[in-house]
Amino acid sequence: MRALRIFRPSPAMVVAMLALLVAAAGTGYAATSLPANSVGPAQLQSNAVTSPKVKNHSLLKIDFANGQIPAGPRGPRGFRGAPGPPGSPGAKGATGPAGPAGSVSTKWALVGKDGNVIASSTPAPLVQGSNGQYYVTFGSAVNGHSVLATTALRNADVTARGQVMVAICGNTGASPPPDTFTCPNNNNPNTVLVFTFDASNTLAEPHAFYIAVL
Repeated sequence: MRALRIFRPSPAMVVAMLALLVAAAGTGYAATSLPANSVGPAQLQSNAVTSPKVKNHSLLKIDFANGQIPAGPRGPRGFRGAPGPPGSPGAKGATGPAGPAGSVSTKWALVGKDGNVIASSTPAPLVQGSNGQYYVTFGSAVNGHSVLATTALRNADVTARGQVMVAICGNTGASPPPDTFTCPNNNNPNTVLVFTFDASNTLAEPHAFYIAVL
């Protein structure tokens, strides 16, 4: 019976087996013990990361190039915003030209019972008459204006009296101004005829009065 021979590997085979063992151990270590963040663009091949390998909803818009993501539908119109604060005042404008000089249109007088002018606007009117009938002549026509007259209480004239009646003179009968009256004297539109009456309003009686042409 032939005796079994003891297998003795050659040195070259021993070296090859050791190299294989080291290589296998290194591959397993690399597959199971890679440090964090050790795989980057340099380690990835082109098209290595495909859709199945990406977690759904894990990418952001910034991860895509311009134009890769289509625009969504237009959203509804938003609510109107609050009004903004008022703006600052504008610069002051230039001063306008001066207007024409005004004129005093109101003429007035305080006339005593004897026909004397006690106080008045300038120039003072000319007063003629007495005994309750007075012609007050101003420096210009008074037709077309309102004429107001009222009795005046004076220290020298405190008795009871009636109403005061006035009329603008100047009615000549031939197309006269419609607000004029045919006066017995001084029949021109610069003159106002004034009557002052007694307490019974039946007879003309001298009394002080105010008159104003507006």
